[in-house]
Amino acid sequence: MDKEQVFQLVGKAKRSFPEWKKDYEKRRSHVYNLVEYLKKNKMELAKVATSEMGKAIKESISEIEKCAWALEFYADHGDSFLSDEVLNTDARKSFLTFEPLGVIGSIMPWNFPYWQALRFAAPCLMAGNVIVMKPSRITLQSGIEIEKAFTESGMPDGIFQTIVGSVDAANHLIDSDVNAVTFTGSTDAGAQVGERAARNLKKCVLELGGSDPFIVLDDAIIEKAAEGAVKGRFINCGQSCVASKRFFVGKNIAKDFIELFIKKASQLKVGDPTLMETDIGPLSSKSGLETISGIVEDAKKNGAEILLGGSDIDGKGYFYQPTILTNVKSNMRIAKEETFGPVAPITIVENESEAIRLANDTKFGLGASIWTNDLNKAEKISRQIESGIVSVNNVVISDPRIPFGGIKQSGFGRELSRYGMLEFVNIKSVRFYDNLNHHHYVE
Repeated sequence: MDKEQVFQLVGKAKRSFPEWKKDYEKRRSHVYNLVEYLKKNKMELAKVATSEMGKAIKESISEIEKCAWALEFYADHGDSFLSDEVLNTDARKSFLTFEPLGVIGSIMPWNFPYWQALRFAAPCLMAGNVIVMKPSRITLQSGIEIEKAFTESGMPDGIFQTIVGSVDAANHLIDSDVNAVTFTGSTDAGAQVGERAARNLKKCVLELGGSDPFIVLDDAIIEKAAEGAVKGRFINCGQSCVASKRFFVGKNIAKDFIELFIKKASQLKVGDPTLMETDIGPLSSKSGLETISGIVEDAKKNGAEILLGGSDIDGKGYFYQPTILTNVKSNMRIAKEETFGPVAPITIVENESEAIRLANDTKFGLGASIWTNDLNKAEKISRQIESGIVSVNNVVISDPRIPFGGIKQSGFGRELSRYGMLEFVNIKSVRFYDNLNHHHYVE
């Protein structure tokens, strides 16, 4: 789509906004219909995502189910999140009211093509906003399927529209008459989106990369931690911003943990992502495979020890073996860059203060997970970790009930929970006074 076409879609969204924002109950029933559509068509929708970016079909199915949950959650609870807040001031009456901003431009990635789009859309729509989204060019059809889901489930015209295009189309969207912008993707692209949005004086929320630490302390339950490590690292073939990416393991349990981690990771079934028994499909693109290969080769060259995997898989498709390595040094690319693939670097630490120091030694600050039996200690450490999310004895996952987002170069703003909903509203303060005789006017 060229500039004119993008501007046309945004114009259509603008025209549909006044009617959409009027009535919460109407929005609620439309969203419930959308939920039913997703549940009914989850198999077909899942196949589209798998064919476009290669994730295992069972993961695509659970992605659709999670979208339905988030939409339902906001239809159920959105009105209580948005209810007026009464304040005590010197005025006779003061309250805050939360009003939608209008058209929100959404620029979304390929790794969770449905979830990323709908976890933002659910609170945004229930708040009364309308959306124009540009999906990644890798998962264009998934983006088109979302618009189709809105249409087929009887949603009014212009509430959710999908833009077909690449970087230029995203720039047109930011420059158009949208009222705010949300972006999920890489840190570099996020900086460009933020800069462009700021030039247009538009509010933006940026959900960027992560390099989440996974800390296993000496008193952790090793079986559970190893299970979590496999889930946290290899979900979506390692292509997730909140995947566990750097493993810090206490020296007293390192040998046992690593043994179990290797054992469990080597049981993962790599192959055709359209088969239900497959755990790991191919990476989403040739360049993704080349990047991961390059990061592992660089680690090998600088003295890392490969404990499992360590190369791509011959034959058709961008497959890479589930890989675990150790002897990680700070000059290696794997210690600094975000690894978007099935590769787990392990560092053995002397004590928990070293684990915290290394965990925080990164430009990212999205999520972190801590494994320990001592919950008081876990709480103390959770407050020292520099990230937007900390999970104790579980991997980091997004959940409609809690805020999702990062600090540092992982971006700013929040998605999900009431806080995510309030990112794209006008928080309007209203005060009533009796008369104006005895008030001081100081700004």
